[in-house]
Amino acid sequence: MENSTELRQVAYSVLLTQIQFGAYHCQDKLPTIEETSTQLCVSVDTARAAYLKLKEEGYITLTKNIGASVKVNYDAKKTEDFIQTFFSMRKTAMTDLANSMHPLLSNAQWVGLKNARPETLAALERLFRKENAVAPYAMLEHLNLKYSSFGNSLLMRFVWQAFMFLYDPFFAIKDNLQYFDSSAGYLPHILSLCQSKDWPGLRTALDTSVERLSLAISHFYESRITMPLPEKEIPFTWSSYKKSRQLCYSFAMELLISISHGVYPAGSLLPSQKELAEQKGVSLSTARRALELLGSVGAIKSARYVGTKVLPLHQATENSDFTNPVFQRRLLDMEESLQMLALSCKDVSLFILSSSGPYLADTLSRQLKGHRQRQRGETLSHFILDLLAKAAPCQAIRTVYSELLLQFFWAYALRGMKGSQNHINAIYAPYSDALIESLEKMDFSGFSAVLEELIIYELCCTVSFLSQLGIPGADSILIPDKSTS
Repeated sequence: MENSTELRQVAYSVLLTQIQFGAYHCQDKLPTIEETSTQLCVSVDTARAAYLKLKEEGYITLTKNIGASVKVNYDAKKTEDFIQTFFSMRKTAMTDLANSMHPLLSNAQWVGLKNARPETLAALERLFRKENAVAPYAMLEHLNLKYSSFGNSLLMRFVWQAFMFLYDPFFAIKDNLQYFDSSAGYLPHILSLCQSKDWPGLRTALDTSVERLSLAISHFYESRITMPLPEKEIPFTWSSYKKSRQLCYSFAMELLISISHGVYPAGSLLPSQKELAEQKGVSLSTARRALELLGSVGAIKSARYVGTKVLPLHQATENSDFTNPVFQRRLLDMEESLQMLALSCKDVSLFILSSSGPYLADTLSRQLKGHRQRQRGETLSHFILDLLAKAAPCQAIRTVYSELLLQFFWAYALRGMKGSQNHINAIYAPYSDALIESLEKMDFSGFSAVLEELIIYELCCTVSFLSQLGIPGADSILIPDKSTS
């Protein structure tokens, strides 16, 4: 993870929560800054900034010789008040996120372990043999190892954010350690299944573990948290960009979506940088950098004394600057988003359709037929995933999928590599027909399998295109096989 104000705040909140929940008492020594940096997967500078903030606010003492020690002294009642307040303010979001973990991540864990290198499995074995491992951080290390084979920084940022919001505070309460996987011999069992290549058994064990956490969260709230919910709860949030100062990427994406939807048609001129900055409430430098990025995408072209002209979609590839490092990173973001969708779309779509029933299936079928008639096959994947995400019963799924789907629009620059419109439509028509047929038969498993096949196809095409363009690292991402679970 990289240093930023947001990460400093998360690290600070994690440490403060542990103090307030009684994991550390008055005069107890905290881990060193370096240890916290390693445990939380943040830079040493980020960890140090969190410690300095805790010192400034009077929670700890911090000296070079002794290190950090807890300064505040909370009795049992005060500790319980902290726990009640913290969890009551997050009940809806925590329960929702826990219920979302299975459709979002179970298959990724399974594929990750199936493709784990021998050194990864050896590291997992050392983890369960490690003495005095702090449960929350052992779990974070455990999760990082499970997903390491994907080579996907976007996935790891989501796993980290989910861990910090849900797992870390839950397991900071000692009574909840009974639910920690290692206590039930979970890791040895997982390793045994990997070594024997018992993949169906591995999937069952992983699914059981994720579902166990969801049940534990539900039981915890029912049996422990008695404080009424506040009027305004704290939601779970996640951004596909690392830092808030990367606003120019979000702004560029917003403009690109507007261009794609015809708000700014080909041949028209965009408003000036100053006008765009004022309209969107961003700085002039943010507007300038966003337009520079869109120039690299091949969506616009600026000319002195003329302005910024919107280019036709079919000219995007020939006008793109694929050597621009910033644009290359955005294309890799898109590739990583597609991998996350390929890993989760089967379980997510089955979860959504099973939760919603015939009405949603009928609605999706009618909308897919309308999309089929518009003859824009290249937009099929985004179209159906967007419809599903908006219908998801869990806010966390809606949040994650809306972020991932935004990355689709960077494919604007690849349009010229896909062939004629007739060729594109011929490729996507069988997928569209199969999806519609499955919905009409209420065959949700069949629909989910076709959707997974479609998104894996999109990922394979993207990896191929980016490799042809010489984008560094494009071909290092893992392409999952179709699920057989």
